[in-house]
Amino acid sequence: MALSRVPVQARSPDSLRLVRAGESVETELRARAEATVRIVVDVLAGVRPAHQLSEVAVPAVCRELARRCPRGVRAVPPRVLSSWLQRPAPDAAEAGAVVAMAGRVTALAIRLELQRGRWRCTVLETTGT
Repeated sequence: MALSRVPVQARSPDSLRLVRAGESVETELRARAEATVRIVVDVLAGVRPAHQLSEVAVPAVCRELARRCPRGVRAVPPRVLSSWLQRPAPDAAEAGAVVAMAGRVTALAIRLELQRGRWRCTVLETTGT
C-alpha cells in the first residue's frame, strides 16, 4: 500500500465515534491513528500529562514515554506538519508524523496493533526528547 499524507486534526481520544454507512475499517483506523499521534505529540511537548496515553497505548509504551517526557506544561502547543499511515498486515498499522515542537522539527513513528477489538499503540519511536 502506498504511503498517503493526511492532515492530523485534534480529536478527543475518549469521544465516541459512530462509523457511518459507507465508511470502512480503514476510515476508523485512520481516525484512531490520528488521535494516537496527537496524544503522543501532546505528551512529548508537555501539553498533556502522560497518564492520558493509557487510552491508546499499551502499558510499556506509557511507562517509557512518561519517563522521557517533560515535567512542566508548555504554553506553545506542537503542530503536526504531515503524517502518514500504512498497513503492513491486517491486524497492524504503522503511522508517522513530522511535528514542530518547541522550535524544533521532530519525527514520530508508531505501530498500532489490533488487540481485543481495539487499536493500541505497541511501539513508539521518536527523534524528540
